[in-house]
Amino acid sequence: MTPTWTPDNMPDLKGKVVVAFSHWIADTHLPNSKGLGIHTVKHLAKHGAKVYCGARSKERFDKAQQQLLEEDTKFPQDRLIFLKLDLGNIEGVLEAVKEVKAKESSIHILINGAGMATSQSSKKSEWDEVMTVTCAEKTSDVRVVSIASNTPGIFLPKNYEFGLTTPACFHKVVPYYPWRWQYLLSQFFGMDMVHYSIAKVATMLFVEGLQQRVDERNLPILCLSLNPGGVATDGAEDILKPLFRPLLRVGRLTPNQGSYHSLWAATAKEPRQGFGKFKGNYLEPVGVVTTQHPVMDDEKQHQGLWDATTAEVNRYLDSRGLGSLLEWK
Repeated sequence: MTPTWTPDNMPDLKGKVVVAFSHWIADTHLPNSKGLGIHTVKHLAKHGAKVYCGARSKERFDKAQQQLLEEDTKFPQDRLIFLKLDLGNIEGVLEAVKEVKAKESSIHILINGAGMATSQSSKKSEWDEVMTVTCAEKTSDVRVVSIASNTPGIFLPKNYEFGLTTPACFHKVVPYYPWRWQYLLSQFFGMDMVHYSIAKVATMLFVEGLQQRVDERNLPILCLSLNPGGVATDGAEDILKPLFRPLLRVGRLTPNQGSYHSLWAATAKEPRQGFGKFKGNYLEPVGVVTTQHPVMDDEKQHQGLWDATTAEVNRYLDSRGLGSLLEWK
């Protein structure tokens, strides 16, 4: 697939503040990064945005910046700002939120490539306050972009019985394995694609739930989940057993091209102009609204996951003496 939209079509992002968090740099094998995240933040910075890059390691962040400078000596490295962020450490997440809030009054774009629950990590009013202030701006265009996948439609039967309605789903993600996986597909893959697909379903359901709640508060925030496409990254090749990995090298996007869909969702005019069409939805490249699995229309699983996530996060926060999440009002 050749992208029909490129970063050349991006608008001027001067004055925009972006927070990008994922394994975009922490798990990068330098000096030659093959991940999507580094290309995503590269294009955002080149078009004028100030980008807070959530990562665990300052050393790797510095090396990634150096890599970008070697690729382009005019790269505006001052627009990439290291934000110490280990998503496995809730205290560290809260500190990162406080740091951004102390430096910025607005956040315009949030790119989440690391899972579904992190947007709830700010249990106090930091997230709420900054987003509300941003939405009040005359030129407000706030977007939350989460990276998902088309794997649920491939590895999970349409009648798959999910178990997302209780906190137990976080300890036993896979309630059972479809026969097709057990006896056929598992022979080709070195990664548990059923587990991965259920996690991506949870991401898409979370995005829908987040959109519903910002809509109820009349906040013009656009929440999207998307598939970046078939990208030739190290991680993508690792999902297959070594014998079959050459199959993934045929007709794949480069990691740079793989960043285009996220950039389109975060910056292009079409998602904002078609707000009613795109909000809360999952997109295939580029900008094609798709129902990846019938569970996306299952209100019981939808509400159950949100309630289960809230209960589990509150349990964890209470165990660390951090109180509970604020209620959505």
